[in-house]
Amino acid sequence: MSRFNRRAALCVAISTILSNNAFADQAPEVIDNMIVSASVEAINAQQFGGSLTVITAAQIEAAAATYLSDVLRQVPGFAVSQSGGIGTQTQIRVRGSEANHLLVMVDGVRVNDPALGDEFLAHYAMTQNIERIEIIRGPQSALWGTDALAGVVNIITKKATASYGALDIEAGSFNSKKLGLTGGTAGEQFQINAGVQLTDTAGTNISRQGSEEDGFENTSFNVSAQYQASDAVAWNFQLNHNDSLNEYDGTDFTTSLPADSDDWTEATLTQGQVGVSFQPQNSFWNGALSYQMTDSDNDNFGLSFVDGSKTSTGSTAADTQTIKFDNSFAFGEQQRVSVLIDHRDVEFTQVGLASPYGDPNQQQSYSVLGLAAEYAQSVGDDFFWNISARQDDFNRFEDVATYNLAASYQISNGLRLKAAVGTGSKAPSFIERFGYTPNSFLGNPDLKPEESQSWELGIEHQYEANRFSLVYFDQNLDNEIDGFVFDGVSGMFTAGNKAGESQRSGIELNWFGQLTDDFNLDFNYSYTDAEEANVVSIASGVNYNTEIRRPEHMANLTMNYAFAEDRAKLYAQVRYQGEQIDNFFDPVTYAAVPTELDAATNVDLTFTWNFTDATKMYIKGQNIFDESQEEVLGYARPGAGYYIGLKTNF
Repeated sequence: MSRFNRRAALCVAISTILSNNAFADQAPEVIDNMIVSASVEAINAQQFGGSLTVITAAQIEAAAATYLSDVLRQVPGFAVSQSGGIGTQTQIRVRGSEANHLLVMVDGVRVNDPALGDEFLAHYAMTQNIERIEIIRGPQSALWGTDALAGVVNIITKKATASYGALDIEAGSFNSKKLGLTGGTAGEQFQINAGVQLTDTAGTNISRQGSEEDGFENTSFNVSAQYQASDAVAWNFQLNHNDSLNEYDGTDFTTSLPADSDDWTEATLTQGQVGVSFQPQNSFWNGALSYQMTDSDNDNFGLSFVDGSKTSTGSTAADTQTIKFDNSFAFGEQQRVSVLIDHRDVEFTQVGLASPYGDPNQQQSYSVLGLAAEYAQSVGDDFFWNISARQDDFNRFEDVATYNLAASYQISNGLRLKAAVGTGSKAPSFIERFGYTPNSFLGNPDLKPEESQSWELGIEHQYEANRFSLVYFDQNLDNEIDGFVFDGVSGMFTAGNKAGESQRSGIELNWFGQLTDDFNLDFNYSYTDAEEANVVSIASGVNYNTEIRRPEHMANLTMNYAFAEDRAKLYAQVRYQGEQIDNFFDPVTYAAVPTELDAATNVDLTFTWNFTDATKMYIKGQNIFDESQEEVLGYARPGAGYYIGLKTNF
C-alpha cells in the first residue's frame, strides 16, 4: 500500500474507532494509535518510550476552542504565560524550559518565528482545520534539530476523504465574533481541503491602570492537496496563511509596569510545503523529498504624540527555506534504518528609526546542514526501542551533535515501562546575536548554542476503562542564554551564556477514567522544579535562582458527560496554576527583583446540543467565576466571558 493510501486509511480508521465511543476520543493520550512525530516512520503510541500527548479534533470541538493556546494549557508540563487578553504575546514553557525551546510544526513544517526570538507565536494560532496534535515532551533535536530542546508539537491538519463542507459561527463577550468556512473533496487518486476563518474581538484592558481595551483581529486561510500519481509516487501540497492585528500596552519606564497606550502589531505568517513521496512496491526502501518555507513579517505601530496619526515603531521579518530528503530501509518486519538530510537557510530583517543610541536597521542570515540517522527495532511483541543521532553544521557558530534513545517494555497486559534519554540544542536567535533596540538591547554575536541533557522514566497502567501514567524527568541545560545581562560600558542590556548548569526536574501524573459509557474524567498534575545557574564569583561558586514564569504546581481536570441520548454534551475544565515568580525591573537601578504571582484556578464550561447529526449549537463560558490573574507581572488576564455558536456540516 502506498504512503498516501496508508495515511488516508489511518484517518478513516481513527474516525471509525472514535465514532464507536462517545468519549473515547476525548482522552488526551491516545493509545493503540499511530503517531508520526516521534520517529521517522509512523509508530504505535504503545511502542514509544518518551512522553506523548495526543489531542484530537473531537476534544477541540467538545471544548469549542477557538485559540490553540487554550487547548495547550491542558497538556502536562506546559506552563502558558499570556501578557493579558486574547491576541497578546503568549509564551509556552515545557518542563521549565524557555519559550523558544519548544519546536512547533504544521504537518512537519516548522513555524517558530526567527524574527521574534525563534518562539512559536501561540497568540496568533487558531484551531481551525486541526485533525490532531501530537505533543512530545523531552528533547527531540536528534530528529528535528535546533529549537526542539524541550519538546515538539506537530499540528496535523485535516485531509478530506469525501466531499464535505462546514460552517462555524460564534459571538459573545468582549464584542467577539468568529466566522469559519471549510470544505474539501476527494477522489480515487486525489484530495483537496481548504478553509478560512475570521476572528475579531474588542478585547479587554490588560494594564492595571486606565480603561483602554486591547483588541485582536485574525484571518486564517489554509489549503492542501494530495495526488497519487502512481502506486509508488504521491505528491502533496500545503499552504497556510495567518494575518493578525493585536493591540497591546507598552511599558511605563517610570514604573516598569504596563501603561494604557495605543500600540499594536500587524503580523503575517505564511507557511507551506510541496513534496513527493516514494513507496516502490515490494521494496525495502521508501523515501520523501520536500521543499518547505515559512515567511513572517511583524510591523509595530503606535499613535504619534504630535497629531495622533499612525506611526511605525519598527518591524522584524524572517524567511526560512528548507530542503529535506528522508530515506527508510526496512530489514524484515522488526528492524528499520532511516537516514535524513536537510538544509535550511534563514534570513532576518529588522527595520527601525536610527537614533544617537544606534541603528536597528540590519539584515542577517545563517544556514545549517543537518544529517541524522535512526535505528528502530521490535524485539518480540513486548519490547521496542529506537535510537537516533544528528549532526548540525552551522555556518555562523559552532556545530552541534545530539542523540536520543527511547525504549518501551510491556511488562504484562496493561502494564508498561518506558524510558528515554537524550540531548537537545537551541541555536542563538538573531535578536540575541544581532538584535539592537535603541536605548534597550545590544546583541552578542559570540553566543554559543544552548545544549541540554535529559532523561526520564515512566510507567503506564491500563485497567478496564482506566489509564494511569507517572513520569519522572530530569534535565540539565548548559550555556543557557541570559537576555538580561547589563552591560556597564554601553548602559544597555545584552545577552550572554551563563556559567554552570541550569537544572529542571519534576513529575507528571495522568489519570483517565471512562466511568460509564456516557461519562469520563481526565486528570493530570505536574510538579516542576526549575532553577537557573547564577555564578556570582569563582570563590563563591554556583548559586541557583528559581526560574521565572514556571509554576511548581499545575493541575487540570476535564469532565465529559453525554445525555439525552447523546444529543446533549457537557464539557468542563478546571485548571490550576500555582504560585510563580516573575521579575520586576526597578526603574532606577534596573535590577531584577523577584516578585510572586498569585496562584489561580480557572473553570470553563461548554454545553453542546445536537439538533441533527449535521447541526449543533453550543454555549461556552470561560473563567466563569471571574478569577483575577496575572501570568505576566502587571498584565491582567480577562475576566468571565460567555459565547454562543452554531456549527453545521453540509
